[in-house]
Amino acid sequence: MRQHDLDALEFPALLERLSGFARSPAGVRACRALRPSTEPSEVERRLEETEECLRLLEREGTLPPTDVPDLESVLARASHGGFVLDGRSLVDVRKLLEITARLRSFLRARAPRDGVLVHRADRLHPLPELREVLERSLDEEGAVRDEASEELANIRSSLRSLRDEITRRLERLVHRASLSDVIAEPYVTIRNNRFVVPVRPHYAQKLQGIVQDRSASGETLFLEPLFAVELNNALLMGVREEERVVRKILADLSDLVRSRLPEIRESFEAAVEFDVLVARARFAERHRCTRPKLGASLSLRGARHPLLEDSRPVVPVDLLLPEGKRALVLTGPNTGGKTAALKTAGLASLMAQTGLLVPAEPGSEVPVWRGIFVDIGDEQSLERNLSTFSAHVANLRGIFDDLEPPALVLLDEPGVGTDPEEGAKLATALLETLVGRGACVLATTHHREVKVRALAREDWSVAAVEFDPRALVPRYRLVYGSPGESFGLLVAEKLGLPSEVVEAARRTSSGSEREVDAARARLEEFRRGYEARAADLRAREASLAEREEFLRRREAELADLLGELEKRKREVRQEERHRLAEFLGQLRAEARGLLEKIRTGEAGRAELERFVEKSRARIRRETEHEEARGPLPRPRLEKGMTVELLDGGFRGELVSVAGEKAWVRRGAMRIEVPLSRLRPSSGERKAPEAPVRTPPPDAPTEIMLVGLRAREAIERLETFLDRAALAGHDSVRVVHGVGSGALRRAIHAYLEASPYCGRYRPADASEGGPGVTVVEIGPVPPR
Repeated sequence: MRQHDLDALEFPALLERLSGFARSPAGVRACRALRPSTEPSEVERRLEETEECLRLLEREGTLPPTDVPDLESVLARASHGGFVLDGRSLVDVRKLLEITARLRSFLRARAPRDGVLVHRADRLHPLPELREVLERSLDEEGAVRDEASEELANIRSSLRSLRDEITRRLERLVHRASLSDVIAEPYVTIRNNRFVVPVRPHYAQKLQGIVQDRSASGETLFLEPLFAVELNNALLMGVREEERVVRKILADLSDLVRSRLPEIRESFEAAVEFDVLVARARFAERHRCTRPKLGASLSLRGARHPLLEDSRPVVPVDLLLPEGKRALVLTGPNTGGKTAALKTAGLASLMAQTGLLVPAEPGSEVPVWRGIFVDIGDEQSLERNLSTFSAHVANLRGIFDDLEPPALVLLDEPGVGTDPEEGAKLATALLETLVGRGACVLATTHHREVKVRALAREDWSVAAVEFDPRALVPRYRLVYGSPGESFGLLVAEKLGLPSEVVEAARRTSSGSEREVDAARARLEEFRRGYEARAADLRAREASLAEREEFLRRREAELADLLGELEKRKREVRQEERHRLAEFLGQLRAEARGLLEKIRTGEAGRAELERFVEKSRARIRRETEHEEARGPLPRPRLEKGMTVELLDGGFRGELVSVAGEKAWVRRGAMRIEVPLSRLRPSSGERKAPEAPVRTPPPDAPTEIMLVGLRAREAIERLETFLDRAALAGHDSVRVVHGVGSGALRRAIHAYLEASPYCGRYRPADASEGGPGVTVVEIGPVPPR
């Protein structure tokens, strides 16, 4: 990739925006140094890592801190034998090991086992022994602790005692009454690393000692009394000994770090790489990016330029160059967004090859280009004495020199800066030659010859930026298959150019040109009508597909229910046979006992007749249906109860009762059953009175869900419908957009089973069209 092309597509500005999400100085530098890869396997790996990190961020909500200390220079110095690191640098090494330990533990516990991130833990080395030594030896500021060595602890203890003794004796001196006219101020201070007392200059001869300093005004001398000289000398020697021991400890700690330098360096690099990876994930989260597929076609649905989103609303654009197409020619008026569309395509491709997810709808696809070449904007160079046209030619010559397929070439108004007729011929030749050399080309143009050529070739596409001819404002949407119009005269007239100038320009047009313009206007009118009908047809097809899917699910549920009922029926029959067999066995046993009594004379014929009649009655009761057993008291059933069939084969919520019929809901399915075949399930009954529910004071009648993921959209929709139902709204509008239709299908699937929804329908054109669903609110569900 040439730096010129990266600059033209504002890739450095994108990396600067990305670096704002990094937490460490080295991570910021690494973000700015990212470059696109041209190897498909490497691009796939980068994208997979970014997507997995984004999923991890969404699931966990937060990730371990990656504010890694900037250790590049520290590690470079440590690699030199004998170099002693200062305490601050050693503390930074300790912080790196602490971050490494947390990050390694997090990845092994939280990253998916079959993912790519978990393997990053293998490059993180916590080195707990080294970390413990550094923790024990250094405080947070890098000062060596007394606990670092017994020798240091003893020296510092002696120094503290010596300082206390010097301070105590000097304080007694400055407070001595006989020296009140000598002492300037009653305090002890330090000058030249020696304890001194302030005295007046005219009385210094009354107190023997060595003058170490004087005040700026000259009114005070700082005197070291003679008795303190020896104590100060001892203190100074003790401090020098302390410094020697501290340096030895730092040298030993530096040697320890040097002995584990390969692991520390690898941990530092891995932690910085993870900081960059988290920055890529946070960037994707901020700009609602998705992972593109890598393939042979360029298909960016709903693409947005990420650098424009923070400054103004961006209209998503579809950039499509399907397999088999080699060129896309964009036409339309100025300020319509053609150049922005070119830059969006190029920048999205660079982002994908750098490992960044792209700001486009799911399912987008990009090739892996070996080069992305750009000729956009005013290339005039005064320093090189190049005109605009000459500068463009020089840049195009460089593109041809470096071109190696697969390559993407972005041309903004090729042929500009010279005679219009020659420029049109040059632009056409440029596109044909680049396509002939295996490149894919996206170009903008106003030249009629280029538009005609794009319509004539099967491997080229043409798209126009949609323009409102009445309001004379662009709509920024690309209309494929349309050559478009420049609307130059209309715009000039709208902006106040004298009408005689505009009319004169119109009169200079030839009759054939006016006929072509009129035919093109009729074609555009026909196209807009066709697109409106096509959009309506797509909405109807989507609605039919959703209804078919709904029926398919209901048929599957019914089949499951019938299978469940049949299974329960077999179980009931089997239980009935077992019970009858047990009952007949009891009768046989009783009959044998009675016959034995008759043989022995213990029972007579009358007893036998009574037994036979009693047995016949019992057999009739056991083999007849429930209605032949006599009337049974019917349990009290109320709306809202959980009920089940008498054989236990079906359970659900009792929705309503009409006469001897009842309707029971199970999931999204309602069935009609005889009321006599129902009973309460497990003794569950509806509470006698529902709790009072206060409607919200400000329940809106419309919710915007465009751009949300399905799960988040359903959660917001459920809360919205609950508030709307409580507020007593009859109907509400759900704005989900058109897009790929995935969000609309998820919302409709939820509404099918939602207790808040009585019915729903796609909005007609006056209500918002296929991007809106109108929901009629059902009864408020009990809580």
